[in-house]
Amino acid sequence: MAIERKKNLLGQAGVAALLIGLAACSPAQEGEGEGERAVPAGGEEGGYAASVGEGESGEGSEDSAGGEFGIKPGQALENPITYLTALEVMRAHYLAGLAAYDADRRAVAAEMFTHPISEIYVDLEDVLVQLGAPVFGDQLATAAAAPFDGSTDEDIRAAANAVMVAIDEAELYAPQSEYPEAAIEAQVLTNMVVRAALQYEFAMASGAPNSPYLDGYGFFKSAEVIATRNMDEIRALDAVVADALSNAMTSLATAYPAVLAPEQATVDPGDLIALADEASAAAERLE
Repeated sequence: MAIERKKNLLGQAGVAALLIGLAACSPAQEGEGEGERAVPAGGEEGGYAASVGEGESGEGSEDSAGGEFGIKPGQALENPITYLTALEVMRAHYLAGLAAYDADRRAVAAEMFTHPISEIYVDLEDVLVQLGAPVFGDQLATAAAAPFDGSTDEDIRAAANAVMVAIDEAELYAPQSEYPEAAIEAQVLTNMVVRAALQYEFAMASGAPNSPYLDGYGFFKSAEVIATRNMDEIRALDAVVADALSNAMTSLATAYPAVLAPEQATVDPGDLIALADEASAAAERLE
């Protein structure tokens, strides 16, 4: 059932995908330059096994959802960190896309609305079905097509927001875990913090920084959502972890003051990476 649905979904969004080329998050732009730095991805023990570039199975393998994001459907079915990270990476695209749209970067926004379909959702939908979560391919297709089908600005924003509401609902169906919810959310927040820091490092070293910067902006905005919802509980669980995450978030806010890349770095990328690494090391206390 789900396989047939995926084919239909791609058919609905295919015209938009062809028009925009799926460029903004291609491996050459997002994965290249990130090296082999480890990124929290919710490994078998809830740890940090996958790299941004490929994941353990390698980009394009049958168990790698999203390729460059290192999110695996098999793990997402069992591990709430992997599952929630997949959904938050999707959310990041819509947060960044809406911000780009508000900055009159409409073509870029349309790219961001389309990418989560091919990069994550087509592999994640089976996981949603198995967990009993509502699928939301129709909402994704509507958001992807909206910039091209004559929809009004209000309709385009509403379509993107509808996807994020669906993501919120899907997160309620995360796999069960023996760990406290705050510990899981801390790990997911760390994932997004590290991803945002890596994208900033790459953007500032790139001759064409806007694409990786926009991706990083989305990751940071997703991290803000997680922190707003969960930081009090994370602090109650472990103040050291909360402090490390808060320090990284403060620096990220300076690094990403707006959706467009600055002419010069507002934060030293090395310092930002160091803070993200400190947050990642602190989060290991919760495993």
